[in-house]
Amino acid sequence: MNMKTDQEIIEGALALIELENGWTQGTYCRDADGYEVLPAVDAPGEWVRLRTEHVGAGGYRAHTEAGAKPCSFCPQGALRAAAGCWLFGQPNAAQEQQIDLLEHLLLDLANRAAMPGWPSLPAFNDDARTTQADVVLVLKRAAAHLESQER
Repeated sequence: MNMKTDQEIIEGALALIELENGWTQGTYCRDADGYEVLPAVDAPGEWVRLRTEHVGAGGYRAHTEAGAKPCSFCPQGALRAAAGCWLFGQPNAAQEQQIDLLEHLLLDLANRAAMPGWPSLPAFNDDARTTQADVVLVLKRAAAHLESQER
């Protein structure tokens, strides 16, 4: 498996998030019905829907359902999907390092554009004031930054 360039991953993540309903808060990715979607542990490239049911007396039970398809992503989820990490199982160390560096770039760009600043990329994404337009803008700034470094 060939690793994608930083530019390819950022542009892929941007494409995933720019789509209608392509962005989510509070989870890596969701399906069209709004349920959290996770990569299937035993089937690389497949996804499962996480469902939580109230069972009474304050108790909950979580279970997964096969056959889910993600359609909206947080920035971290979009980076992983664009890098192909979830298509082939667990990312290797080089991919994980590449994604970590891209996450730090996005966080740095988000913090340059706003106050007071976020301690992590999930904090930026899950802030009630953050919109899909904010996430798209940060990804576009990252793409421009990477493009300027290539010149």
